[in-house]
Amino acid sequence: MAHRIYAVDIGAWSLKVAIAEPGFRQATLTELIERPIPPGDEPHEDRAARALAAIVNERQLEHDTAYLVVGGEQLFTKILDFPFTSLRRADLDKAIGGELEGVVPLDLEDMVYAFEPVPQIAASAPAAVVDGPTTDEEPTKVQGGRAAAPRGRVAPSAGMRVLTYAMARTRALELIAMGRAQKAEPRGLLPVAGALTRFAARAAGPTPDVASTAIIDLGHARTDVVVLQAGKPVWSRTIARGGRHVTDAIATSWRLPFGEAERAKHSDGFVASTAEPASSEAWARVSEVIAAELGPLARDLRQSFTACKARTGVAVEQVMIVGGASRLRGIAGFLADALGVPVRTATGATAAFGALASASIDVGAVAIGAVLDGASGRPLFDLRQGALAFKVDLSFIRARAYQIATALVIVLAFAAASAWASHYKLRKAEKVLTDRLAAESSEYFGDGKARTADEVLNADKGTVNSAASPLPKMTAYDILLAINEKLPARDKITLDITQLEITDSSVQLKGSTKKTDEIDVLETALKDVPCLGPASRGATQTTTEGSQFQLSYKHSCM
Repeated sequence: MAHRIYAVDIGAWSLKVAIAEPGFRQATLTELIERPIPPGDEPHEDRAARALAAIVNERQLEHDTAYLVVGGEQLFTKILDFPFTSLRRADLDKAIGGELEGVVPLDLEDMVYAFEPVPQIAASAPAAVVDGPTTDEEPTKVQGGRAAAPRGRVAPSAGMRVLTYAMARTRALELIAMGRAQKAEPRGLLPVAGALTRFAARAAGPTPDVASTAIIDLGHARTDVVVLQAGKPVWSRTIARGGRHVTDAIATSWRLPFGEAERAKHSDGFVASTAEPASSEAWARVSEVIAAELGPLARDLRQSFTACKARTGVAVEQVMIVGGASRLRGIAGFLADALGVPVRTATGATAAFGALASASIDVGAVAIGAVLDGASGRPLFDLRQGALAFKVDLSFIRARAYQIATALVIVLAFAAASAWASHYKLRKAEKVLTDRLAAESSEYFGDGKARTADEVLNADKGTVNSAASPLPKMTAYDILLAINEKLPARDKITLDITQLEITDSSVQLKGSTKKTDEIDVLETALKDVPCLGPASRGATQTTTEGSQFQLSYKHSCM
């Protein structure tokens, strides 16, 4: 079976597992599995682990690569400001560790963290105060189909901002041990921001004229909010509200058991909005009950958007909702009215997920995004770092030792056959050349004797006279340089050369010296010039200015 990658999202209501096969350009999603968490008195994580073990066994995922999504309620999410604008990632890692130790109630050695710089376009917003109310009760107005900027103060930044996630090392070890016990040891622990970012990118992301998008995962017990600027995460928050609170409201209003209230929410849940008003008094009653519970969630979302604007300068211009609670009929219109920005669901993006087009991509959005994040080779946020980094297990090699050994023997056999074929070709070519040399050497020397290559080479050295080389041993310029090099030093002779003529057979040198005996010094020095024969001295004339001389040399240099 081909190597696969899968991601596990342990929710409060169900367990989601997305499976993909890595590809050259992008991973291919092959399956999405959603399984309710079994009921019982055991801790929620133990029951979820049993469901995970069953899926791993059914799909034979024991030797495939796993990633585990870490819920926002287990994390510390912080945005850090730094005065510098560029720094190597290794140095930035050290700076972030020191900063987190001061804002997170954990010692650095008891903490694991991951980070990504916020895009500069978001971090460079200037400080500003907009007049008017800044309370969360007044939603942002929509102007021309796009959201106006939220009101309030924007934090200035002259450097860079970094979005960070941190968690206790002991909790990370517990999650790794839980996965290992179910034969699904996670290669990475992925916060929800990276998963939702990858999901939004595959789902075609924001519209071209919208710069910022909030993707909201409406889960059973919590709601995760991630704000994207130009496709990069800049803000993240987890709200402790979700679909379970709507179920509790239905159960309280109609006095139903929790299980029946959950089924009623799935079948008859409805919340009215401007785009989809209630069609009867009965539906209005249902909408009133649910809206009363969704109101605090909308308020928390508005507060999150305002905080994002104040902290990063990014104003949310549209919203995409995913998660199980996003299936509640009318919730997109309700949130659009409450938030003042366009809200859409993931149902319109099913074509972007191939084989999962008919599956519940809205419910499994986090798991789908996490498997895409893992398949990218470098997840945006991975809390399994440093000493907790995944170590590759090579036990699968031992399990397939017979197949590997067989393949190795086959490769060696083909290599040996190729080497023998090459050697055979060389020997055949050598025989052809040897026969040709024997015939041509016998004809060349005219004695009818065939010779080997060594005999021909030795015969050339001993008996064959090569033509004299037409190149001179030395040129006139070389002779001039040699004479100049051999001239005595100035402290030994006072020399003035008036004429120097070099022909193909002789050298004529005329000049004067201060003293007559200095001519002998010059003649003695020039004896060391190669190729020059004995000097022939002409008549010497002595004047008041010195002794004039003439030297002639025969040479064999040219």
